[in-house]
Amino acid sequence: MPKNYGALYNVLGWGDPYFAVNAEGHLSVKPRGLHTCPGEEIDIHSVIKDALKKPTNGNKSKPQFPMILRFPDVLNNRLETLHKGFYDAIAYTGYGDGSTSYYQGVFPIKVNHNKAVVQDMVAFGADPKHKWKYGLEAGSKPELLIAISCLTKADNSDPCISKRPYLVCNGYKDADYISLALSARAMGLNVIIVLEMEEELDIVMREYDALKAQPGDKVKDFEPALGVRAKLLTKIPGHFGSTAGKHGKFGMLAEQIYGVADKLSGCGKLNWLKLLHFHIGSMIPTTDIVYNAASEAAGIYCELVNTKCAPMMTTLDCGGGLGVDYDGTRSGSSDMSVAYGIQEYASSIVQAVRLKCAYQDPPVPVPVLCTESGRAMASHHSMIILEALSAIPEPQDEDTSETLLGKIQDLHSKHPGTRAPAPAVMSNGAASGARAGIYSHAAELKKHGIEMYKLGKKLGKRVASDDAGAIYNYHMNLSIFSLVPDFWGIGQLFPMMPVARLNEEPTLKGTLVDITCDSDGKMEKFIGGGETLPLHKLESSEPEKAGGYYVAALLSGAYQEALSCKHNLFSGPTIVRVEAIKGGGYNIVSVDLGPTAEEIIPTMRYDVEEDIVKVIKDYATKEGVWEAMQLPMTKGLTTMPYLNDYNAPATVVPFP
Repeated sequence: MPKNYGALYNVLGWGDPYFAVNAEGHLSVKPRGLHTCPGEEIDIHSVIKDALKKPTNGNKSKPQFPMILRFPDVLNNRLETLHKGFYDAIAYTGYGDGSTSYYQGVFPIKVNHNKAVVQDMVAFGADPKHKWKYGLEAGSKPELLIAISCLTKADNSDPCISKRPYLVCNGYKDADYISLALSARAMGLNVIIVLEMEEELDIVMREYDALKAQPGDKVKDFEPALGVRAKLLTKIPGHFGSTAGKHGKFGMLAEQIYGVADKLSGCGKLNWLKLLHFHIGSMIPTTDIVYNAASEAAGIYCELVNTKCAPMMTTLDCGGGLGVDYDGTRSGSSDMSVAYGIQEYASSIVQAVRLKCAYQDPPVPVPVLCTESGRAMASHHSMIILEALSAIPEPQDEDTSETLLGKIQDLHSKHPGTRAPAPAVMSNGAASGARAGIYSHAAELKKHGIEMYKLGKKLGKRVASDDAGAIYNYHMNLSIFSLVPDFWGIGQLFPMMPVARLNEEPTLKGTLVDITCDSDGKMEKFIGGGETLPLHKLESSEPEKAGGYYVAALLSGAYQEALSCKHNLFSGPTIVRVEAIKGGGYNIVSVDLGPTAEEIIPTMRYDVEEDIVKVIKDYATKEGVWEAMQLPMTKGLTTMPYLNDYNAPATVVPFP
């Protein structure tokens, strides 16, 4: 029986219950998670081969790499798992017994703006079989317009507007944003404007009065629904907690929130206040932090109900933060992992809010629970497929391991020390000189640290090379800045592995190099702390001898498409939508080519016809080469900017 090398990539750690390696040695998807029946797994290598046969762009083009494979069944399963987690926790803990003891979440559009993803979220949430009433969250005017249009297709049949899917409006808002949100409320959508600053209340009141002056019977009858965003003292460690806490970027402290309630009360509008929102950051590492944040926020909620007598307060929006175990360690000790699952997350929130409400005098009815869990909902449902172009051994560094170690020790002996000159308490001029000395010392420490880091990195790579032979640079048909911008921007690591040949030992240590003109376009850090990825030798690219060699970047469905940039104008990938067939098999619903050159160039304010086509044609005609230029120019404009029809050579031998 062939050996399965999936363990090299910790598939069972980060991939459970959606990803596995099948008997053919291919990466596969379990579209319904734990409920996937035998024979229903989807072979990724087969999907790629079938997708490449599908014509696109009105049968005028063929699919190109890179591509995103999107599995809506996984998205649906994530939504089902989230709701089951809250429903089970509510039932198990006896969370209230009234009209507000339930869960009703929203998807933050910023996580993935793609039309299919947002519409899928609304469609799955409106499924009459579940009646989840899953809504959307918007933080800008374009997002709000998308949310309004999508939620017109949601289940808005409940006669009580507050029980329809939420449209939560977060972020800083101007008069145009608020006018748009109020108009959507007048349409009958359950829009809640969350105040980030006290001053936004004045804009709401002004725009509400202006809207009421417009013609229309329903405009005369409606009232706004408001929320307030709380700055909590509870924080999380690491990168994702840097804008939370007392000095956070968004929201108000408790006393400011109570001030908003007093102002609404003074105007006779306290019934507008319906929701309290908080968000302590993405990737909350442990459930004790989840519990503490929910408990602190529930305390503010209870104060608004009991002391400020807010009669219509019904909802506690716990924001985002439900994390993804990217490295499969379930440790919660870094930005790459969380030490819990969806069930534990939901239970922590439910129990914290239940106890806080029960211990009030008098007890406060429990609120409707809402979360804005975007990363955990979207990450698993799509993967990026990268095509290898070549594998070239990296030249050995002239320095041996011993030489590099000696350089590090020598540099360490010349360390400038950590004691800086203390600023003297004297005249302004003297104090200014002391501060300049501290700055100079800090700059010297920084320079010394950078040199130590560079030497340490070279030593690590040299040791790895000594132990495992040459390190190969696998040139991949991708732009890191466009496909996985979080890797470049914040050092986010994604699980990566070959799509096929996983019953064959990968004997080479590889780094992934993109095709951009930028030295940052290289991946040499992977989950598990490795600086290389186990990969196979490239074989002949002739179709009758071997297929292409593909590497998948998984758990990449959140943020990467939204954050992608246009470095070298490489733009986005081909997107393939794959739906599972019950009982086994799959259906490739659509293959949409990524933006072509003629679509991406105008984003830089060029007129393609006037500034590109006409100029080139006129000059080429004058030089007598227009017939030679026309075909390659047209092909260059109408295809994706990535390499096309590239025949990868077999892996070359290492340098001597």
